[in-house]
Amino acid sequence: MSVLDVSGVSIGFGGVQALGNVELVVDEWEVVGLIGPNGAGKTTLFNCITGFYKQDAGVIRFKGRDISRLAPHKRAALGIGRTFQQVGLVRSMTVLENLLLAQHLEVNYADIAGMIGSPETFPVEVDLRRRAMNILDFMGLSDLAHSSLDGLPYGTLKTIEVAAVLATDPELLLLDEPAAGMGPEEAHAFGNRVREMRKELGITVVMIDHHVPLVVAVSDYMYCLDFGQVLTHGEPDFVRSHPSVLEAYMGEDVKNGSKPKRRSRKRAPARRR
Repeated sequence: MSVLDVSGVSIGFGGVQALGNVELVVDEWEVVGLIGPNGAGKTTLFNCITGFYKQDAGVIRFKGRDISRLAPHKRAALGIGRTFQQVGLVRSMTVLENLLLAQHLEVNYADIAGMIGSPETFPVEVDLRRRAMNILDFMGLSDLAHSSLDGLPYGTLKTIEVAAVLATDPELLLLDEPAAGMGPEEAHAFGNRVREMRKELGITVVMIDHHVPLVVAVSDYMYCLDFGQVLTHGEPDFVRSHPSVLEAYMGEDVKNGSKPKRRSRKRAPARRR
């Protein structure tokens, strides 16, 4: 069963074609990697999937439902969570408070009850706090629960952001450069945790990252974008060693050892369902 089905998605900005007829399928409980050079359209694709951008053409389906016209918050309510290239956390709050804030849709008491601290809010707040602490423990962050975000390393902030998204209980998790700011050991540990998310939490993951070895290590399937189109897709080892992928990243013809002419790419065939 496909959790995410992107079919023929295209979008342009001021005459520049950012995405052109992109096809992408993510099956249930898969970890799918999305790679490509800077400006290839990876984050633009995430923005279309999550509703921050409205594509010019194409259809986006989540668990078989067409969500192409839904607002971002409605897509999030269906179970789509994402992180951003720039950390999306509230810097004035502690780590724990950020996770509590992320769970605001789970609050089922009236606003006035929360403002006056009515007894009916107590069990709800206890449950939200317990859940937040469980997520922090899962992510290896429990010792930072009451810490201010100020002064924390950027790589740690990226991990905290992932924890905050997990607090929304997503079925599909889109990770945009989650290993940015991490050293090799941190990135390796984060890759292991992505696998644990799939196993322990039953989450489907799509991950963008320029750390190609990390993406290869954790992914079941990979896509490579270039010039806003799917350059190739397949098993991680196939994609990593594909001549066109090497050419896109290194900027030279790996067969002839010469600089390639800039040319349009043919779209890779749609992945079989």
